[in-house]
Amino acid sequence: MGILTIDPVAYVVVAEVVHGPNADPILGKGLFCSIDCAAHEVRDLTMALGLQEQGATFLARREGRPIGIAVARGGRMWTVEVRASRELASNG
Repeated sequence: MGILTIDPVAYVVVAEVVHGPNADPILGKGLFCSIDCAAHEVRDLTMALGLQEQGATFLARREGRPIGIAVARGGRMWTVEVRASRELASNG
């Protein structure tokens, strides 16, 4: 009989500038147990960026994951995505 091992994964929400004036990435609030749980944070962070940047926002899906887009009046475009902890860059 084999040993069952589970790869623990936490999900985070990350907003990054993909077009226009550069800005530091923004992490959402907290860790999530699933992509579905993180979807609410994608929506909330996308809406917050839209208000902060005085722009337009919309939500879509890409590869089965929710994605938010915020386009600012100044031309900056943000994407807000769910990432698994193993997908994040490591500094070590």
